[in-house]
This record gives sequence, structure tokens and C-alpha cells, in this order.
Amino acid sequence: METWVGIDISKDTFDAAWIMDGKKNHLKLENSSNGFKRLLNEVPAESRFAMEATGEYHLNCARYLSSRGNPVAVLNPFAVKMHMQSDLRRCKNDRADAYSIAKFAAEKNTDCWTCPTDDEIRLKHLDAVIDNLQKQIRQSKNILHSLTQVNLRDDQAVSIIKKTISSLEALMEKARNRQLEMVETGKKEEIALACSIPGIGLETSLKFFTHVGNIERFGSSRSLISWIGLTPRNAQSGTSIHKNGSISRMGCTRLRGQFYMCAVVAIKYNPDCRSFYTRLKESGKPSKVALIAVANKLLRQLYAVLTKKEAYVPNFCTKAS
Repeated sequence: METWVGIDISKDTFDAAWIMDGKKNHLKLENSSNGFKRLLNEVPAESRFAMEATGEYHLNCARYLSSRGNPVAVLNPFAVKMHMQSDLRRCKNDRADAYSIAKFAAEKNTDCWTCPTDDEIRLKHLDAVIDNLQKQIRQSKNILHSLTQVNLRDDQAVSIIKKTISSLEALMEKARNRQLEMVETGKKEEIALACSIPGIGLETSLKFFTHVGNIERFGSSRSLISWIGLTPRNAQSGTSIHKNGSISRMGCTRLRGQFYMCAVVAIKYNPDCRSFYTRLKESGKPSKVALIAVANKLLRQLYAVLTKKEAYVPNFCTKAS
């Protein structure tokens, strides 16, 4: 019988826990190659490992274990949290979390994680830098706006914030050029196909391929949409009134927000999305619900052009099906 080892990772340490022959086992080790090596020496042979996606903290451990031929599952933290709550667990500590992760992986028969390449990791790091620069630029522009609204403004402060914005924008341009250079290697045709869809521009295309990589790993547009987290979640119980379900949110946060903003543009310039949005609004759907549906449609269009290797034309998905 396979043994799942749950790993709860923090910045400096990690807790590993598993159950074998009814006995609970626990280790607290250093989050380093020495700790990973000791883990492999202590756990049962042919163990499977599961851990939550924790930004960057889990990556070294997952890569170390995977590179040595061990099955590794990287789990959605939200899904694990919901599982813990369903168990009505009363205690909350790293050791208990590790056991819960192991139990979740075993019960869900979790798929194994595919280790990203070095370039894929670098791209995601660069994308995080770009997002951070965008946030700083927005904040700085808001400060500049507030400074220029008062009569007794400090000209020196205004000058400093303007220089800050210029510096950040220069760094942003440098980062975007580097991102384009890295993504275009082997993806030039795919980027052109993505950009043929009204509402999807170069920025979105680069972010999409940074996080998705190869579109062929998704068997359908539905699985892609589910992975990003734009699938609806039904709210229904017995004979109670059905409410509009929210989206699942169990997916790639960066892409989910990006495609929502693309939907805002698409209802103006994409004929299929514009007519779709109009029909939804006429049927009484709230604007936000309609925009999420449009973002969903955009992803179906994107999946179609990439898998069929044809540029977008109106009614593309209809003609392709």
C-alpha cells in the first residue's frame, strides 16, 4: 500500500507527517537540501509526497524530491483548507497540517506534479516582478495625483515622485522586453494567434504563456478554464431558491484577474463577446456575472485558435465545432 507523506513548508523549516500501519510519524526538518536528503532517508520506501503551493517556499523541496524520481503532488491551498474544515479539525499547527495534507492527497488520489523547467521558473519570477512594478507605478501615480490637488503643494515632493515614476516605468519596460524575449523563444506563432483575438493583447499573451506553458497539457477548453478558476460554482440546497453561483477561485489568480480585464475590452471590440454580453444583460444578468462569462468565452476562443493553429475570425468557436 502506498504511503502519502504530507509536507507543511515554511520559510526555514518544514514538517513531514505520514501514517504507516496505524502509527503516526512526524519529522521537523530544515528547509534545505540537507533537510530534503534526511527526509528521503527517514520515510518509507516508495513514498509519495504532497505539499501545498506556497509561493516559492515549496519549490526547492518539490524539485529536489521530483528530480530523484519521487512522485510529488503540489496542492491548491484553498482546496486543502476546505478539506480541513470539513473534518471539523480543532487544532491548527504545522504538524497537524502535515497530517491533513497527507490525508487529503490519499483521499483525492491526487495527480503528480510536473516539475517546471529552469526557464519556466525564471519566467514566473519575472512576471511577479512585473506585477510588483505595476503596483508601485499605480501607487506612485495616486500619490502624485493627491499632491497636485492641494494649493500648498511641495514642489520638491512632486519632483521626487515624478522621478520615481519615470524610474519604475524604465524598469518595467526593461522587464517586459526580457519577458517578450524569453516567451517568444518557441512561442512566436502562438503569441500572434492569441493576439488575433480582439480583447487579448501582447501583455495578456505573455502572461498566459508564462503560466500555462504548453496548451496541449489541457484536454479541453473546459479544463483550461477550470485550471484558471473561472468556472461557476453552483449555490443550491434542497428546495431553496437558487442563487447565482460565484466562480470557484481555485486557480491561477494572476490569469483570472487578467482575463476579467480583457473581458471589459472584449465587449467593445470583439463582435462575438459583444453580442454574448448583450444577450446576458438583456436576460437580466448582473454586469459582473456577464463579464465573467465573457472572460470564460475569451478563453474558449483562445483555446480554439491555439489548438487549431488558425487566427481568430468572428464565430470562430462555432465554426470550429
